[in-house]
Amino acid sequence: MVAGALGTILFGGWLFSDAGRRHIVILILSPLVFLIGLIGLIATLTPLSVYVDRYGIRVRNKRTRVNLSTPVPWQAFSAVTIEPTPDAPDDEPYLVVWPRGPIPGLPDDNAIRRGDAVGIPVVLLSDLAHPTEELVDALRRFAGPLFQEDMTSAT
Repeated sequence: MVAGALGTILFGGWLFSDAGRRHIVILILSPLVFLIGLIGLIATLTPLSVYVDRYGIRVRNKRTRVNLSTPVPWQAFSAVTIEPTPDAPDDEPYLVVWPRGPIPGLPDDNAIRRGDAVGIPVVLLSDLAHPTEELVDALRRFAGPLFQEDMTSAT
């Protein structure tokens, strides 16, 4: 992106100067590189979104590659927990869903396996903009008995 920005500045200088017309390809392509870098930066900065309501849960999280763009109904899950993942270096808690079957948009490469049950970490709680208590209250209200605060009883 820096190279694109520098090229854009040089391109502007080239447009308004009477100097020679060397390096025209580089100067023309640099703004394109800058735009691609800018689009990539904006795409990575798209906010994390987690919606919990009576219809289910929607999550868009690039970090965990979870993309549930439409609400997944609560009936699709056997449990919902808040717990650290086994491979987490510092035991930070995640919101973990335990689907009854495969759900498009839930990658299972970071899954927590307990017997036949598979839990998918969907969001790191420290990434949320709101306090964890608000998420816990919403899960108690909308997920009801599926939300298991005792993490060991999820399966």
